[in-house]
Amino acid sequence: MEYTGKTKMFNYQGRELRLLNQSCPEWTAYYGYPGIPREENDNLHDAGCGIFSVCHLIDWATGEKIDPDELAAFSCRTGGRGDDGTDRPMLLKAMQEDGRLAKYGLRYDMDGLLNDHEALWNTLEAGGYALTDLRVGHIVAILDHRVQDGERQILIIDSSRDSMNPAVRPDIREVVPGSEICAEYVNRHGVRTGYDEHYAMYWVPISKAFDFNLLHLE
Repeated sequence: MEYTGKTKMFNYQGRELRLLNQSCPEWTAYYGYPGIPREENDNLHDAGCGIFSVCHLIDWATGEKIDPDELAAFSCRTGGRGDDGTDRPMLLKAMQEDGRLAKYGLRYDMDGLLNDHEALWNTLEAGGYALTDLRVGHIVAILDHRVQDGERQILIIDSSRDSMNPAVRPDIREVVPGSEICAEYVNRHGVRTGYDEHYAMYWVPISKAFDFNLLHLE
């Protein structure tokens, strides 16, 4: 089976979606913390989950495939690149003030990282979206919601295809066919030791989300 490249196109719920595959080492665009000497991992492959999540969210909401490299450069210029990855509140604040969110019919209310699941559900019910963590240190996008077997669930799209991550896997209720990513494993010596196929889009309980940012319809 061939390794998946930087992007993959697939269809779900009547949308043609572009999956940005963070596992691909070809994501070499600079994404480093300003003022710190450049390091080998200051790129989208190693630190771009927040950028990819914003791109995925806008694609789902509008069908527009925005340029992750350009958004990464904007994030670096406007304080959206934190010392451990994307500072979501700062990036979304800059996108709100720059008019970028309004261009896509979205609004950010500068309310930072939240853990109120009722507020999240109400936002989704009103047609909005969110960025969130499902595990510490990794950002994904929440695109949709549903009630299944009496449980409130959210639809995730994930640049690191975490369907096999031990912090996420036990809570997955359904995976989305077509969102498979085939990625290689490389050890610290640069030796390719194998490959595996994981899903990048899946449904989990809403309780799994934490430290989320709400994006509302403008």
